[in-house]
Amino acid sequence: MSEDYKDRKLTPAEKAGVTAALLMFFGVGMIMGGSAAGNNGLFWSGTGIFAVGSAIALYLLFKYKPKDEGDF
Repeated sequence: MSEDYKDRKLTPAEKAGVTAALLMFFGVGMIMGGSAAGNNGLFWSGTGIFAVGSAIALYLLFKYKPKDEGDF
């Protein structure tokens, strides 16, 4: 296997996908924490953050086609 992958940079779509996943992860944590603590502000903030992350993920899903194995 070649060493080319070490010099590989992430594409903007891959960076956006990672950002969407992190937003959804933090959103779920805020939803769970807010509902457990009875803090509605934290709960609704978490739902908003999760909604933004899922909107980014849906945009990426419909805009970009899956990569072929040879594209790496």
